[in-house]
Amino acid sequence: MIIDCHIHAGELGKHYPEWWIEELYAAWGGMHNWTYDKPAMTVGERLVYQMDRTGVDMACIMTSDHRRVYPNDGGPYTPNDYLLEVKSAAPDRFALTCSVDPLRDVAASVEEIKRCVKQHGFQACKLYPSYDHFDPRDSRLDPIYKTLSDLDIPMQIHMGWTPCKNAPMKFQQPYLLDDVAAKFPDLKIIVAHVGWPWVDECMALIAKWDNVHADMAYWGWFGAEKVLRTVKDFGNICGYHKLLFGSENSHTHMAADMFRSFEKLAPQLHMSPIAKDDMEKIMWRNTARLWKIDTSKVKSTKAA
Repeated sequence: MIIDCHIHAGELGKHYPEWWIEELYAAWGGMHNWTYDKPAMTVGERLVYQMDRTGVDMACIMTSDHRRVYPNDGGPYTPNDYLLEVKSAAPDRFALTCSVDPLRDVAASVEEIKRCVKQHGFQACKLYPSYDHFDPRDSRLDPIYKTLSDLDIPMQIHMGWTPCKNAPMKFQQPYLLDDVAAKFPDLKIIVAHVGWPWVDECMALIAKWDNVHADMAYWGWFGAEKVLRTVKDFGNICGYHKLLFGSENSHTHMAADMFRSFEKLAPQLHMSPIAKDDMEKIMWRNTARLWKIDTSKVKSTKAA
């Protein structure tokens, strides 16, 4: 089984300006890797098609709200309720991750998270410090952290580099979450992208705090050898129970196969293979635990 914990859902031109996706994915083939050459499909249909082609059983799909930091609210915005439409394409194949821009309105953000979770069964919340220009340590965000902790849903948070020009790097380093983890030790945190390029710093953070984890979204562009070495280092330092498989839309077409290749690649690099149980933790068990996914309802698929 494979659960991909890091997939964005939205329509080009409606939720994501085309210029923004071109800028974001310029290093990875541009808009091609967003539409997957199936522009006529709905987003839900296209994601199911991608999962079937790559042998992914389930995806955690997420929204974003970057309007505030662009003139005339012109940045990307996908309403959380849109995910209900996407999920309708295959209800047992999607888990839902809501998102808010905290500094747009903290009190409204708290209520939106509660609404998503209590009324619609959302299972996680994604925050974007760099994209939305805020420091995770800002005490104004404390009500949001407390809400997530009280609801016992994980916070997935973008840390690390992005090609987006309007995303200040001063809000990208994983150490910024140290104070958050100290103040809210019960809050389950998933650091997106292992905070690349601050990977060692991210591992130190995760090794320090019991409830801090990481996903490996967009690592596909580094190639299997580098990714395997990083996964092994992560397991040795933090434990495999804290690492989650995620692809990011730019690498959904190849990430699962790259991780599958580790078993054969390890001996070629004179490395011991990752144990089957540990690979299962990475590929689905950790995400199922954090998102509270009932995997008995998920029908396993194989790549087409």
